[in-house]
Amino acid sequence: MRACPSCGHENDAGAKFCSECGAALVAFAPATRAERKILTVLFADLVGFTGRAERLDPEDVQAVLAPYHERLRYELERWGGTVEKFIGDAVMALFGAPVTREDDPERAVRAALAIRDWIVEEGELQVRIAVNTGEALVNLAARPGAGEGMAAGDVVNTAARLQSAAPVNGILVRERTHRATAETIDYSDLPAAEPKGNDAPIPVWEVAQARARLGVDLTR
Repeated sequence: MRACPSCGHENDAGAKFCSECGAALVAFAPATRAERKILTVLFADLVGFTGRAERLDPEDVQAVLAPYHERLRYELERWGGTVEKFIGDAVMALFGAPVTREDDPERAVRAALAIRDWIVEEGELQVRIAVNTGEALVNLAARPGAGEGMAAGDVVNTAARLQSAAPVNGILVRERTHRATAETIDYSDLPAAEPKGNDAPIPVWEVAQARARLGVDLTR
């Protein structure tokens, strides 16, 4: 028999609701709210920082990473992105979740340019960045601030791998991102990349510069 926590009535062992007062007899975990969405994923990682950090005191590592994290979060959120997580000196951000915009790929590339330009201007660090657009499974109830992942899928994994293949202080994009931003972003053609974990080479383009201001200038 199962006693009702609300009224104390004894119910059959397999009952889910009290036959006397109707209260739930078992706790139901809320279903995960997830849906498929088109996302643009940005991955950025400092070059050679892991080896450098091994020679520094923890306080010195924090003194470098704190302003780096702060600036990246500012640029990513300024362009409409959501920082999903920081992993040491790496960052992953999403454009298209939880808020979806038609120009998410362009916003992601412009955020990448802002990060790269700041790194180059400071001159103390170097970075590799990749931007990839595709379908992902998004957990709508995730809390990135609490360390919960929002997105899963090949678009995320490929962005992480592609970042490792980017030139120093360079930004690589795949075909779908390139197609969506070719009107407003200048690119350089590169040979296909062969990141670790991929069975075949991946066509990529390197971001050169923005051709027009977002939402202001038009190209013929």
